[in-house]
Amino acid sequence: MEQSGSAISAIAAIILITAAGGALKQVLIASGTADAITSYFKDSSLPPLLLGWLVATVLRIAIGSATVAGLTAAGIVQPLVASMHVNPELMVLSIGAGSLMCSHVNDTGFWMFKEYLGLSLKDTFRSWTVMESVIGIAGLGGVLLLDLFV
Repeated sequence: MEQSGSAISAIAAIILITAAGGALKQVLIASGTADAITSYFKDSSLPPLLLGWLVATVLRIAIGSATVAGLTAAGIVQPLVASMHVNPELMVLSIGAGSLMCSHVNDTGFWMFKEYLGLSLKDTFRSWTVMESVIGIAGLGGVLLLDLFV
């Protein structure tokens, strides 16, 4: 029972975060927010892959969790994928890259990195946050490059 209890407690946070992201996504869809975003950007000159990245980035900054940002952004831009004939695999990669941007104090990974390495907040921002943002920007660049060939 002890081993089962410790195993369940280890995955409980992941399950709750994933459920929260799915619930927030569904609230945005049920409230019409996703449809409003779709209609607003349908005639935009902004590439849909960049839009998916931006939505995930804004959500990541606002919420802090990459998982919740990615799940929610996917729910918001899903109508764009169907209506604008966007490669869904590239949209997944774009949202994933955006969900890594600007890690800060609302992110569990930020605190784990800080504590495991014994860094100050300033040093964690200068290393972890910058590294995550570089990965997010490089990921977007890679997705846009792939979009030229796929």
